[in-house]
Amino acid sequence: MKISQFMSKALFDESSGYYRTKNPLGKNSDFITAPEISQIFGELIAAYILQISSSKKKKISLVEMGAGRGVMMRDILNSIKKLADKKIAPAVDFLTSTTFHIIEINEVLKKIQQENLQNFNVKWHKNFSDFLSGEEEIFFISNELFDCFPIDQFVLTEIGWCERIIVEKNFTLAAFDKKIHDFVEKEIGVLAPIGAVFEKSQDARDFMNQLCVALKKNGGIAINFDYGYFKNNFANSLQALKNHQKTNVLENVGECDITAHVDFAALDKITKHYDLNSSLITQREFLISLGIFDRQKILLEENPQLADEINSSIDRLIAPDQMGELFKCHIIWK
Repeated sequence: MKISQFMSKALFDESSGYYRTKNPLGKNSDFITAPEISQIFGELIAAYILQISSSKKKKISLVEMGAGRGVMMRDILNSIKKLADKKIAPAVDFLTSTTFHIIEINEVLKKIQQENLQNFNVKWHKNFSDFLSGEEEIFFISNELFDCFPIDQFVLTEIGWCERIIVEKNFTLAAFDKKIHDFVEKEIGVLAPIGAVFEKSQDARDFMNQLCVALKKNGGIAINFDYGYFKNNFANSLQALKNHQKTNVLENVGECDITAHVDFAALDKITKHYDLNSSLITQREFLISLGIFDRQKILLEENPQLADEINSSIDRLIAPDQMGELFKCHIIWK
């Protein structure tokens, strides 16, 4: 079985897939994401969205895909609403000219999202194609979406590139196939050492194509956060998480999160194909540029009793040895 087939079954099977039937988020579950770590994450994205939208004249559709528990969208909308209540013009304009959407396949998470976003008029969709029904500019946001797409792996041996597959619940290498070898050589375009691992997610690339086509047609922007790399270091990044701990990828199938690092260089290459603008920076750079330290100061002044928690959360978001450098922010706009 190809690795991508295994991941698709384990993660997206309608009756037992991890992303369709489980709530993976939170301290008592399998992993935690940036929006869950600190409200500042969503607040700064809200500020960025308002800066961009102030120059827009068309109606806007703000959409998040794979929204977890709805925390990021809730923090974004709460921040904008607080500014609108103070009669801040860009916030007022944004709320009156924007519709809100979430693309979610997990019914368990959808119910939690609906609870967290009950104060806002949000529409839910099963997939991106279902969402694409209007002519509004698209403001697309995601956090840890692209790492969820299934991947295939190829390993460079003494005789050439061979595909890594799963046979009887074990990883092994398929027999050498010159077509596979030539395909990988063309994909990477550089020399790699023996033992190098090349990972490719065709599903991630297919969705990026779909997203770029939509942005090209409707206009707007996409802001995607995820862990991954600018330059391929040919490492095996396939991993499984259960109860915040790494576990065997081939065990607890359907009961653990299975992901791989995102090849941002490959995704960014697709944006160039559509003549779209793009920016690829670290999460640390993005949050610092939007004033995370200023917001930290305000929160500390308002909640001195929570100083340790606030400082620890922000450090986790931007410290180079935590999420700051590993996580990237890929921005695409027309």
